[in-house]
Amino acid sequence: MRVLYVLNETIMGGATISFISMLDELMRKGVVPAVIVPRSISSEFKTYLRSTKIRYFRADITVDAIFRPVWGSNMLKFPFSFMKRLICGPLFSMEIRRAVRKFRPDVIHTNVGVIHRGLSVARCKHIPHVMHLREYQDKDFNWIILPSKRGFERLLSRSDAVIAITDDIRRHFHLENSANAYTVYNGVFHESEAANNIEKSQYFLCMSRIIPEKGIQDVIEAFSTFYGRCQDYRLLIAGFGSKNYINRLKALAEKGGCSHAVVFLGYVADVSPLLMNAKALVVGSYNEGFGRMTAEACFKGCLVIGRNTAGTKEILNRTGGLVFSDIAELVERMEEVSSMSVESYMAMASKAGNEARKYFSIEQNAERIYQLYNRILIGYDDKKAAQTEM
Repeated sequence: MRVLYVLNETIMGGATISFISMLDELMRKGVVPAVIVPRSISSEFKTYLRSTKIRYFRADITVDAIFRPVWGSNMLKFPFSFMKRLICGPLFSMEIRRAVRKFRPDVIHTNVGVIHRGLSVARCKHIPHVMHLREYQDKDFNWIILPSKRGFERLLSRSDAVIAITDDIRRHFHLENSANAYTVYNGVFHESEAANNIEKSQYFLCMSRIIPEKGIQDVIEAFSTFYGRCQDYRLLIAGFGSKNYINRLKALAEKGGCSHAVVFLGYVADVSPLLMNAKALVVGSYNEGFGRMTAEACFKGCLVIGRNTAGTKEILNRTGGLVFSDIAELVERMEEVSSMSVESYMAMASKAGNEARKYFSIEQNAERIYQLYNRILIGYDDKKAAQTEM
């Protein structure tokens, strides 16, 4: 089975890491992949493709579905960026057709909902198409959906299969009753990688891309209050972000009197040791599409304190954890975890780990997607046979 994947970015964030985990397991099942990537491919992703000998095609990726609203002088740039999209879109379609001609895929799989050209080419070339929704678009990133959310939902109905990474994203696009839509949770670790560690260090952990949507500023504010009462703890923040925004967060910690206890680690390739030793992972994201870090923490025996919204809420409803709605509640949850007995902590962590293996393993993710490929291919073969008989 040959599958052509269309990606919009290759920086090593949660979506890209989830994609790599899925692809590695699908290749073990016999899938032969090729990937269309932006011309500005990240060095880490290029190294991955070369080490696995996966064929890839560079293209001028054009995002079809959204624009980010900006105000002030930057608003003047929007007409030019919109015109550029109109011009470059057809060129992107040509590059996808070229990849199809050279690779001859059985399935085209678009890895994100804001690219539509893969679907258009698939329909034109009579190739089954899968759309993978990894984001809300409007709720999580404040994007405006073009031409409208209803129009995007009609477009989704043209895809042979739509994968949503949570039930909530599926509901967000009114796909709960759609026959071609499926919820398939991301896989974060192999089942055998689940672990539990009784020896915990006195630190809370944040682990995500460092951008305003992740709510790290709220976590720092809560930690500054907590730290005023319990100065044995640190807050470790793992992830990458703009220097300007990180400096703003450092200034916030300085203002809260906890700057020497807030540590920015940068990008961390292997997060397992951090999770296994953390007292809790704190997820401040306002509307997390899935929340890879939440599922990872459950796998590694680390309790999660998560905002009671979106994908974070959905994961914790399955695994158990501690939720908060505002900064005051987050302080209470930090105090609760810090004073929890070893027995209570381990009971919660064990339950979370068992549920994580069931719902968020790499094995379940790849198996469900592999079955989906087979299902839509059989459907295409049946359709061709019916047309031949006519």
